[in-house]
Amino acid sequence: MNYRPNFNLATFDSLESQQKRLSLLCKTAEIGEWSYVFSTDFTVWSDYLYDFYELDKDFECAELLQSTQLYQGSEKEKMQALIAHVTATKKERSDDFMIVMQDGRVKWHTTTIHPILDAYGEITGLYGIVQNITARKNSELDLQRMAYVAEKTNGIVMITDPEKKIIWINNSFEEILGYRSEEVIGLDPAAFLQGEETSAETIREITRSLRSSGTFSGEILNYTKSGEKIWLYLNIAAVYDDAGKLINYVAVENDITVIKTAEHRLQKAMEKERELNRFKTQFVSLASHQFRTPLATIRSSIDLLDLRMESAGLSASFIEFFQKHKAIMAEETTRMTELMENILDIGRIDEGKIELTKKHLPFRQFMDAFVQSNVEPNEQQRKLDYHFDAPDCIVNIDEIVLRNVLRNIVSNAFKYSEGKQAPEMTVKLQDGVYLITVKDYGIGIPEKDQAFLFQSFFRASNAKVYPGSGLGLMIAKKLITLHGGDISLESRVGSGCTITIQLPV
Repeated sequence: MNYRPNFNLATFDSLESQQKRLSLLCKTAEIGEWSYVFSTDFTVWSDYLYDFYELDKDFECAELLQSTQLYQGSEKEKMQALIAHVTATKKERSDDFMIVMQDGRVKWHTTTIHPILDAYGEITGLYGIVQNITARKNSELDLQRMAYVAEKTNGIVMITDPEKKIIWINNSFEEILGYRSEEVIGLDPAAFLQGEETSAETIREITRSLRSSGTFSGEILNYTKSGEKIWLYLNIAAVYDDAGKLINYVAVENDITVIKTAEHRLQKAMEKERELNRFKTQFVSLASHQFRTPLATIRSSIDLLDLRMESAGLSASFIEFFQKHKAIMAEETTRMTELMENILDIGRIDEGKIELTKKHLPFRQFMDAFVQSNVEPNEQQRKLDYHFDAPDCIVNIDEIVLRNVLRNIVSNAFKYSEGKQAPEMTVKLQDGVYLITVKDYGIGIPEKDQAFLFQSFFRASNAKVYPGSGLGLMIAKKLITLHGGDISLESRVGSGCTITIQLPV
């Protein structure tokens, strides 16, 4: 101890100074004392007890058990039994007690009672020490509640010390991982749960996350005692005391092995499906290319036969018969060629091999030219009821691709509304997007079929008497999507169909 010249040792050792220091120490340690003398029936309390019981200094100490409601029911009986036991046996004894304050708060204390004996060993009074253990009891109750919840949960619960050594596990840890409590207490779980296929990146991420934020959530591959792989989803949280010191890590882990297995199977199935799609695309592309040569040969042979017919001197009836079937062959050959081209387009789109050749042009000029060149191909020769109700903007489009898309939609409108009012085509501009609407008054599409119309080879149930491949709308949607737009459809059976193309300016 350093000597200080102005320090008054006599004052420090005075009775008043000692009493002040003792009172301060008792308050800091939350300890009070009392004494009771049998001959005088007199009880004395230290200052801290008035603070603990939250009573005024003029309260009569001896009346604590009789005149207040602090000790209720069994707690009062237990205190009386403790006093009686020490008085009868002349031996010290301790017990924990709960008191209920007037506002409903609960406090806990440990009371130790010592017998006061005279020179002849006769008991003359009692000396009691009261220690406030409310904080400890509350922590114990919290731990009990947590342990109860942890034992009832199906998930794994584990508590470690700051060095990540296990200090407690629940029953699910034993049941799921196969390790008994006595086998793992004091061990780092990483030492026996992780294995050769455990992700080193995940281990580093756990360390980094706990260091930076005190928490981690994520999945990890671990191993049971029998060596089986098990996927766990971890939620780890650091626990700190009131001073901010790390005291524990609490980990809650759920077995997600079934989910991970299902994900793995789904991934393999998707990879297999992608492989089959690649094979299908390659096969279709090859077949389509191979079909194009014989189709071209058929068309060339038809043209050669037609030329020979003129010089063969055949009868008029035979020539008429030939021309009729020549037209059928030419039409079917053209349809087959278009089908092959559509299939090739699908393959190129799916493989990302179609590149748009865009150029800037006035949209009204493009639309006007398209409408003028597209009338009904049969004898009805209907024309579109066309309205361009929008400002004329410069658009960046692949002119050939967009024209083919519109031709496909317009030809469908004519085909499925034969003998009805001519289809309508309107163009409007809304929020920087051109809305191109084609409405017909034909057979319409059943509601149950509408969700599938943009799929390959699907045709509405009421449209199968009309020629078609079921590829046009699907290709149109893919090509419009490449332009950054979209296609939507509305229809009712018997009331026609409305298709709207959204094309960004």
